[in-house]
Amino acid sequence: MKVFRIMLMAFDSLRLNRMRTFLSTLGIVVGVASLILITSFGYGAQKKILASINKIGSDEIIITPGKFTDIRRAFSSIGSNITKPLTYEDMVFLKNQIQGTLATPSLTTARTTVKVEGNEISVNVNGVSEDFLKVLGYDLKFGRSFSKTDINAYSNYAILGSKIAEDLFGDEIPLGKSIKLFNTKFYVIGVLTEQGATMFGSIDRNIFIPITKLIAITSTNSLQAIYLKPPSGISKDVFIAVVKTLLIVRHGIENFTIADFAQFANLANTATSILTVALGIIGSIALIVGGIGIMNIMLATVAERTREIGIRKAIGASSKDILLQFLFESVVITFIGGGIGILLGILGARIGNFFSPTAITTTSVVVGFLVSISIGIFFGVYPAIKASKLNPVEALRYE
Repeated sequence: MKVFRIMLMAFDSLRLNRMRTFLSTLGIVVGVASLILITSFGYGAQKKILASINKIGSDEIIITPGKFTDIRRAFSSIGSNITKPLTYEDMVFLKNQIQGTLATPSLTTARTTVKVEGNEISVNVNGVSEDFLKVLGYDLKFGRSFSKTDINAYSNYAILGSKIAEDLFGDEIPLGKSIKLFNTKFYVIGVLTEQGATMFGSIDRNIFIPITKLIAITSTNSLQAIYLKPPSGISKDVFIAVVKTLLIVRHGIENFTIADFAQFANLANTATSILTVALGIIGSIALIVGGIGIMNIMLATVAERTREIGIRKAIGASSKDILLQFLFESVVITFIGGGIGILLGILGARIGNFFSPTAITTTSVVVGFLVSISIGIFFGVYPAIKASKLNPVEALRYE
């Protein structure tokens, strides 16, 4: 009953000092909303990247040039020239030796420009095979993929990422339209659906052409990687063993690294988890700043209400009663601020999802709320203790 009366007194105090309560609550609202919004971008990126990997399938493998035991070094070696390169002929050789295998090379040029009449845009150009949609898990919005004939005939065909198609042709469906790339005219035969952020970067701003055509134009046949999807009926481990044996026989040395996408999924999950934690720490800084604001305002409140504290102690209130009242006031502020902050954070994440993938998790909401309450207690303790230790006689003399 006594505790209930103290709670009512705390509520009355907050109600009578609306502006002070509002400013204190505002700091927590901003802190919690920032924490949830920022971490939602981290979780969103993690969800998107893992979804793109899962779409490809964990049975696929990737071969990169150079022999490494650390998967991170193997992945970072893509594009390097540290050893005898992997070539398009290596990929064709493996496909011919293991019937039913789907494969596509990875050969990406440095950024170049694509021109459509007076419109000129900087892009990445990827050389791919007829299997690239199935191997990399991309979908077409319009048109068709490359055929084996297109690849063997060095065809001047191109498939556009969704953003490039939009920038070059607006709302017009560009099938059959021509673009100028490497001072050569290419004809658009397909447009990808929006891929967003994937483990291969932003696909929406890439242009895909037959690998044979890209090699002919750039005189480069040093692949950055080869992606392989095993035929049905062959387990991943057996497939890796066969590929490894065939390539060693062909190269005369094991100068390559084979990894499967399950390893990349674990690597991506670890990397994005670290990113999310880092973003959470950054968001927590805003929450701590809000807590410091609460402490400052509560200290000012103690000074303003010194005589009130003296009167309460003079008529029988204990130091514990005073401490509980001030502590309860700071907890109420963070409780209300945390609740409003969560709602605004979720709303902000929903709006942010229109620009970049976001994801709200139960963990981020619970952690955001508990941290706000903890900060209210932590930063409210000192002002509450200071108020409870006031001498009633000196407090009554306070002007």
